Amino acid sequence: MTNSKLLLATDFSKKSFKIIKNVLKYIENKEDELFIIHVIEDKLFQEKIDIEIAKTEGFKLLKKKFPILKEEQFICVEGDLEEQIALYTEKLMISFTILGNSKKNDFIYSFFENSNTKDIVRNLKTLNLIIKSKDEISFKNILIPSDLSPESKKYIYEVSSAFPEAKIKIYYSYSLPYERGYNFNLNKKEISEYQKEIKKDLIKEAEDFFNSLEITNKKKLIIKEGILDVKKLLKDSKDLKTDLLAIHTTGFFSFFAFYLVEYSKTNILIKKVNS
Repeated sequence: MTNSKLLLATDFSKKSFKIIKNVLKYIENKEDELFIIHVIEDKLFQEKIDIEIAKTEGFKLLKKKFPILKEEQFICVEGDLEEQIALYTEKLMISFTILGNSKKNDFIYSFFENSNTKDIVRNLKTLNLIIKSKDEISFKNILIPSDLSPESKKYIYEVSSAFPEAKIKIYYSYSLPYERGYNFNLNKKEISEYQKEIKKDLIKEAEDFFNSLEITNKKKLIIKEGILDVKKLLKDSKDLKTDLLAIHTTGFFSFFAFYLVEYSKTNILIKKVNS
């Protein structure tokens, strides 16, 4: 991240304080600007909260934990979680929003679980960093699954611009026809020859896509045969010593992205890319 404005959502839990600590350490001696937002959600039968008192007490707690923070960096508002994050992301011209770990009864879990698709997509207008790892924040090795689409290329360029010093690994997984069964109109030899041709074309397409990327980062192409699934991607990500998994969505928050967010132990960068 270079000269970025960051918006970090907190619920004042121990986990969120750990994230704040790691983010502050990461941006130390950098030009990045951090804002911290706490949203008090409207709930039926909940006693009315004085927002100014909540803001004062909230900042006192943050200041005690992190003396370096200034009052103007803290935002405390009442309302809908997704709407307020989206509002301040636009208002402050935020480059990244930062959210926490995804576990049941946890802040980020409720963010995904209790939000409908439209709300989530609306919140993914900017780059969203979801902290999954307990380790110090690092962005040296970034793995980007790609479907070789124009939207994927657009996202790769954005990630490259945000992390110019990182090594970027493009991950392409393909499947061949008749992998799970045979066409009775073709014999095994014909199917094998057909699959070889398809495989050759798919690999060439991936290589052409990779070679067309005009980025200054060190880069590497990783090609895997087989249907892409979350378990396989996470295993390969671990084997490749990935610091950050960068994925994009187009128009809706897919089940693939949801399960990746839920089960990954690697930090995830996600954004909606318009088609």
